[in-house]
Amino acid sequence: MMNILVTGGVGVIGVRVVRKLLARGMKPVVFDVRPDFSLMPDLVGRFDFVSGDITSLEAISAVLRERHIERIVHLAAYIDPDMARQAYRSFTINTGGTVNMLEAARLADIKRFVYASSRAVYGATPQGVGGPGYQPLTEDHEKRPVSAYDVTKLAAEQMGRLYRDLHGIEFAALRFAGIYGPGKQARHGKMSLRSRMVEDPVEGRPVRLEKGGEQLDDIIYVDDVAESLVLAALAARLNHEAYNIASGRGQTLRQFADAVRANVPGADIEVGPGLNPMGFDVHYYAIMDISRASADFGYAPRFGLVDGVRDYVESLRAMRAGG
Repeated sequence: MMNILVTGGVGVIGVRVVRKLLARGMKPVVFDVRPDFSLMPDLVGRFDFVSGDITSLEAISAVLRERHIERIVHLAAYIDPDMARQAYRSFTINTGGTVNMLEAARLADIKRFVYASSRAVYGATPQGVGGPGYQPLTEDHEKRPVSAYDVTKLAAEQMGRLYRDLHGIEFAALRFAGIYGPGKQARHGKMSLRSRMVEDPVEGRPVRLEKGGEQLDDIIYVDDVAESLVLAALAARLNHEAYNIASGRGQTLRQFADAVRANVPGADIEVGPGLNPMGFDVHYYAIMDISRASADFGYAPRFGLVDGVRDYVESLRAMRAGG
């Protein structure tokens, strides 16, 4: 039974990773700043939890040593709607914290380190990759980070690559497309447009979006994200240091609204025409090439929009019943 550390393990993605590791007979150790188990009430007592901060090298080193950790899935990060104005805090936690994790892994002689990155490392998607051409975005595409979040993720990836080259740590960054799933609305606020489109109708509230109905984007359900992390953590070998994790196809906001209506009878959703529903100054909309992850560790998204929203709604009800 392998001991795997999951940082940020009580978060939106982390709870799914923990659940999948338990199902595979692994022994997850969750390292997080607070014992908030609201997204996983049924799992309480089935895994070890350590309260700690990734900005403390001493705390990380202690848990790796004391719990005999063999592999790391690093999800912990600072994500906030206003983080663009908090560059120092963003870099300290997202990049500095990741370097602490890498150094602790080196000291503990841990050879597998899977890092939760983002399509944000590519920065603004240019014409042809974004609209109107939408050519698939590969891992080798030019990196043009703009916001604080973009920069912190790319810098952390580059440090991971350095530790891979210098110290033999098998580091891999998984670059996620836009994610939807239970907990994102509560944890990530206004950054979670699609989560609001699910959770508000479940609560009987209408959803009104002025624009963006025609915007194509690559989005992925949180369970597929978690599966990719587990596959990468347990794979016999990782041949690359970065992998796109996405659905591999474009979906519009109106298609997503249709998937919600199919699962939530009476859902009152109106989506206006046009593009850029989030009102981003920088456009991140793109379709991602996922062939590398498919070839290296068998990643294949299982959830289409209707199935993803169905699981989302069922998970919300299960959490409510468990709470």
